[in-house]
Amino acid sequence: MIILVGGEKGGSGKSCLAQNIAVYIKNHISDSLMMVDCDPQRTTSDWIQERNNDESLSKINCVQLYGKIRNELISLNNSFDYVIIDCGGQDNLALRSSMAVADHILLPLRPKRRDLKTVVHMEDIVSTCKMVNPKMNVAFVITQCPSLPSMASRILEAKEVCRSFDLPVLNAITFSRNIYDDSEESGMSVMEKDVSGKASMEIQAIFHELIQASHHEIANEFINLEAQSVCA
Repeated sequence: MIILVGGEKGGSGKSCLAQNIAVYIKNHISDSLMMVDCDPQRTTSDWIQERNNDESLSKINCVQLYGKIRNELISLNNSFDYVIIDCGGQDNLALRSSMAVADHILLPLRPKRRDLKTVVHMEDIVSTCKMVNPKMNVAFVITQCPSLPSMASRILEAKEVCRSFDLPVLNAITFSRNIYDDSEESGMSVMEKDVSGKASMEIQAIFHELIQASHHEIANEFINLEAQSVCA
């Protein structure tokens, strides 16, 4: 299975999502996993180096690939159960090559106007790549959301913008939490920092909803929890 975390807008938490999803799979689903870092900033590669220097953490393999990487991804997919791709925030050959072979594609967006302006272009890219990869499962996910109840309408509006282009958007979201930055600095995932914390629930909800697994209760549990806090 190839899971791509990408998009046109930088700063939306793509590397963070890719890293945390990879750790969840590695620790709970399959040891046969490879991460692919397509971002010239090497965010995931640096995180991997920090992680693999810590003997207490499970090791994760990572390669850096750029440009036309379709054949390399197919080869990796034949060798590993899961291939997790972290693409940088721009429309480039690596992003389109990855979308051409990915099984599941996650497109993170913050509930901000400058992020939402990229939806129209991403819809065009998705439509183009679906001609090559018609079976790909793609969805937006709203990330780094403000936790103030007064800002709940901004999250709902962001989801409506995505739906207006006939592109799925996940019910699960991430909120702006310090634990995401704190865990990344030490090569960890939020689940390893706080296994039962809200950030951990966010990652699990996103993963299971994206792949449409039989664990929808995780997403529903989290959605209900945050709905109660927003309405409080």
